[in-house]
Amino acid sequence: MPSSGPLAQWLAGLASNIHHSDPAMVGMAVAALAGGCAFCSWRTWRNVSHIRLIEDTPTAKIRSAHQGYVELEGTGKLMDSPPIIAKLSGLPCVWFRYKIEEQVKTRHKGHTQTRWQVIDKGESTETFWLQDDTGRVVIDPEGADVTPRHKDSWRSGSMLGGMASRPAGVSSFFTSSTGSGTYRLTEERINSGERIYALGLLKSVSSYTSRPTVDEDVREMLKDWKQDQPTLLQRFDLNKDGKIDEIEWRLARAQARREAMKNRQEQVIHSADGLSVLGPTHDGSRPYILSAFTQAELTKRYKLWAVLYAAACFFLGLAAVWVFNAKFI
Repeated sequence: MPSSGPLAQWLAGLASNIHHSDPAMVGMAVAALAGGCAFCSWRTWRNVSHIRLIEDTPTAKIRSAHQGYVELEGTGKLMDSPPIIAKLSGLPCVWFRYKIEEQVKTRHKGHTQTRWQVIDKGESTETFWLQDDTGRVVIDPEGADVTPRHKDSWRSGSMLGGMASRPAGVSSFFTSSTGSGTYRLTEERINSGERIYALGLLKSVSSYTSRPTVDEDVREMLKDWKQDQPTLLQRFDLNKDGKIDEIEWRLARAQARREAMKNRQEQVIHSADGLSVLGPTHDGSRPYILSAFTQAELTKRYKLWAVLYAAACFFLGLAAVWVFNAKFI
């Protein structure tokens, strides 16, 4: 019969081996397959939810963007602070991620096995500008799901191969390893001047940054006043006895609080010029996304990954059921 072909015979033999295997080992295999199925299911849901958010969230102009969860598009620009330099290539950029792997060779049953072991990795957390034709905001990339357009990978005899060992022409996305060496270096970048899509939590600078409380401001101000005794006596020694008594000190504390509140109000007014920070939401249902790809390109990538993870979920689940049935039914 056609069903008794090589594949059917192989599956029958595999089923027979599973049936006679240790139940504990088979149970562990079923659990591993079920775990993989659950993980792929979660990744499928995650990619689908990202697609819906990107498609359903309207793109705002920076000047009119409201405080909260927003979608922005603009150009990545360096700030006037020291430039951001990619660790491995030494190239200027607004964001980078890197990974250094070492080639490790081991002997197993008379055979040499080679694998790559990660010995160092990281990504930049320096802030940069996102600018459109209406204004600009500060981008805090820490905690973001970043999709860069540029990815380089090359081999080197040194952990920090740098530009000297970087092959000529290595500058495009999906560049594969070239050359030879003990180390494999991988670097991803978003360059200054690239278009960036951003979806995250927009806050004013005053609410985003960590600020001391009013009481802390008052204590710090009183500490400074105590260090200048002549001025302190001139301002608050009302009875001119050369010291600050309890009532006069209460007046000083009240004045310090008034000045602290005034300073905080001025800071809020000063920061109310539209300067805000886009950062993480700390909410699993509202991801923080930065991408050098357009919305259409990014959505296409998420759809591809959703299909791949859904297929993996189906086949892993099918394999788990088949192995369970081959052993226990």
